[in-house]
Amino acid sequence: MKTAIIIEDEALSAASLKNKIEKIDKTLKITGVFTSSFEASKLLIDLDPDLVFLDIEMPEYDGFWFLEKFPKPSFEVIITTAHDVYAIKAIKFSAIDFLLKPIILQDLEEALKRFHLKAEEKLLTIKASQNKLNAKFDKLPIPTFKGLLFLPIVELIYLKAEGNYTNIYLLNGNKILSSKSIGDYDVILTYLNFFRIHHSYIINLNYIKEYIKGDGGSVILIDNTELDVSKRKKKELMDIIGF
Repeated sequence: MKTAIIIEDEALSAASLKNKIEKIDKTLKITGVFTSSFEASKLLIDLDPDLVFLDIEMPEYDGFWFLEKFPKPSFEVIITTAHDVYAIKAIKFSAIDFLLKPIILQDLEEALKRFHLKAEEKLLTIKASQNKLNAKFDKLPIPTFKGLLFLPIVELIYLKAEGNYTNIYLLNGNKILSSKSIGDYDVILTYLNFFRIHHSYIINLNYIKEYIKGDGGSVILIDNTELDVSKRKKKELMDIIGF
């Protein structure tokens, strides 16, 4: 099931939007409602939503401040605002839709259709990339600051986000800093027995040594590295490992 959060400084407007979404789309779960973009930004990594409904005009930190905090987001954005002057800037941030308040049900329904269509297109792209990789390589091309490094996929233990870059940790104890974001690697590695356990980590499932219980819990890998599992990803991980 896809998940979404709402960032809206007016509580009544947020509640109204939540009710409309739940009425229209039974496949989208609202996992958070925030009246502050600053508070939402602090919890975004743990919630890891697929979609963010974002108001623009908010006190202290507006919606564009929030978007600038996540220059390569893993989530899609639907802007909600009472002012159409922000439409051009919303396009710059690649928002999939721009809803004017008061939000009409039909407009919201069309925006949600666009979101699900984009999610399906992304999944097809992932599968195509996976098929291409399987057909041609047992190595992963790693863009570095010097060029391309081709690493056997079997040597990758886990990947860790470092801002817009990614550190890749290997069986031989070395690590490599790649100029590609962890979101890009998530697309490539999803169907290669890797799993994104947290906004910041992708692990090679072959190298899990132990799982430690907790809210999200944590995994210990073959090199004895312990990494947190986000609450949202816990159930999916448990299903994959058959626990």
